[in-house]
Amino acid sequence: MSSPSHYTYRPPKSALGAFLWRRQMWFEATFALSMLEPWEKVLVVSIVLLLMTLVLTGLYQYMPEHLLVMQRRSTYYLFGQEAAERSLWQWISGSSTKQEL
Repeated sequence: MSSPSHYTYRPPKSALGAFLWRRQMWFEATFALSMLEPWEKVLVVSIVLLLMTLVLTGLYQYMPEHLLVMQRRSTYYLFGQEAAERSLWQWISGSSTKQEL
């Protein structure tokens, strides 16, 4: 007589199916989604994906401009001049001497 399986969810027989099943189980266990009903899982994952999309879009849109502002501010703080971009690149490359600065 065979003993009953104690798995709530049985892994599929195929290798690809078993791999995907393990990933799904890992995802649900890591984020405590295994205790939720299916509609709650969809709601939580949808909200997380929406927020992630908004954050990544914001980073993509505004990070380049913010980096330029930070570069200008750091140039001003390091050299005391507004238009010292050439001095900044010389300082970064190490080609300038202390007398030039």
